[in-house]
Amino acid sequence: MNDKILQKIKKCLRLAQSSNPNEAAAAMRQAQKLMEIHGVTSDDVQISDVDSHTAATGAGKTPPAYLAMLANMVASAFGAETIYKAGADFLSYRWVGRFEFYGVNGAGEVSGYAFEVLARQLKKHRTDYLATLNKRLKRTTKVRRGDLYAEAWINAVSRQITPHTRSEADDAVLETYKQNRFKSGLTTMKPRDNTKGMRHHDGGALAAGYRDGKKVKFHQGVNGSKQAALESGAKS
Repeated sequence: MNDKILQKIKKCLRLAQSSNPNEAAAAMRQAQKLMEIHGVTSDDVQISDVDSHTAATGAGKTPPAYLAMLANMVASAFGAETIYKAGADFLSYRWVGRFEFYGVNGAGEVSGYAFEVLARQLKKHRTDYLATLNKRLKRTTKVRRGDLYAEAWINAVSRQITPHTRSEADDAVLETYKQNRFKSGLTTMKPRDNTKGMRHHDGGALAAGYRDGKKVKFHQGVNGSKQAALESGAKS
């Protein structure tokens, strides 16, 4: 879709809201004419305000629960939606997974950027924590404790966040976007829970994760911004 044409149509539709009935009628006729000529639908105009950002995860076909938890937390902070997409990489013969964030007024881009910043920081903290564990522990025990640590870390960060409340108009735009973008529907993705079978001695992982997560500074900003997301990883 030609962006210049789309912007002309949107400008006409804004003028169609004029209190001057003649000006409003003329602007609406022009918008309808442009839409007909260029094959632009009302849905096209509506969802043109939606932006998206795809963030790599380093996970495979199914992400661990803590990554899904982080993605949902960030999306909630900025009023975005998120989905997980996985595809086969035929060069490495592996599944490669990504979270896509989409929203209005820049929410998709800001959410995706914030996720990348926080995910990098969480990965480092989780790795540092795992390095403190007894090397003779079973791999399953290390993974379980690492994921418990990560979930507690995210829980601590989430205490700083006020969920963004979208307007009904924004909800309608995102619903229209979803219906047009994912016409075949979305399948429910159940993340991989590696924390099952938690033991008494795993409690230290929760304590360490929560302690380190409290040190993270997450700034939503007034309307959310890329700078705010950047600052979220500035301190630890």
